[in-house]
Amino acid sequence: MKKSEELQLFLDRCDEFIDSKYILADVKLANLLKSIASSDTLIALFQNCLNDYDYVLAQKRYLVKSQHLSSEKGEFILPHNSRELLAFIFTTLVEIDGKRIDFGAFLNKYFYVDGSYSSAYDAFVNAMLKPFKNSVKMLMDSVIEGKLQDPIEALTEEEERKEKEQKAKEESDRREKELMQKVYGVSVKEIKALLLEDKKKIKDGKLKNSVKNEIVLVIDMLANVIESEDKDAIDYAFIAYKYVAKAHSVAFFGRVKKIQKLLKDVTDAI
Repeated sequence: MKKSEELQLFLDRCDEFIDSKYILADVKLANLLKSIASSDTLIALFQNCLNDYDYVLAQKRYLVKSQHLSSEKGEFILPHNSRELLAFIFTTLVEIDGKRIDFGAFLNKYFYVDGSYSSAYDAFVNAMLKPFKNSVKMLMDSVIEGKLQDPIEALTEEEERKEKEQKAKEESDRREKELMQKVYGVSVKEIKALLLEDKKKIKDGKLKNSVKNEIVLVIDMLANVIESEDKDAIDYAFIAYKYVAKAHSVAFFGRVKKIQKLLKDVTDAI
């Protein structure tokens, strides 16, 4: 199906759910979720919204105690943005369909009107289903018109980003493990921690941005070279760092002696 056809099927199933009665809600909900499952674009849209989503935390935020009814009653707070809205309502619908949420009890607690399931269902439809339908339509219309990135492309990019991030972490962990096995590993780690503090202090300071960038460049050069086992490169980077520290003695007070002592452990072991 084309994206426009996938969207229309979703809207039709939403309308059937909205126009239904409480007694047929489970059938209409199942049909709505099937329309989503049959659309690669809608699946990708919801997967993007659900990345790193904490539904348990969201329940505490959007299903709260009622301010107007008895203490055992609650109310639904509509999420403030489309991502939160789609993630929360979609997950809630899936939980209801899977019977992990008792729909009747859910309606009676968070959409109570006059004690009837019919009135509670109407309140649920107006508060949750209609905003859900409208948000999906708005986003899908933007995708179809080319105003918004295709969710499938966005999901692929996010998966690639996470894969690169994971590989980078694994490589960092491997290097960290190798470093700590060397006799000077602890000293290198301490130097890097000190240099990281230096960077933060400089970035938070009141120097001109151009000066900050130059100082950070010198700090990074030393941080990057201390694992190289190249004594000349380490000496060169430390000399540059030493003169920067001398020019900004307040910001780098006591740093040169500390790092020089730690660097001796490194260069003596190379």
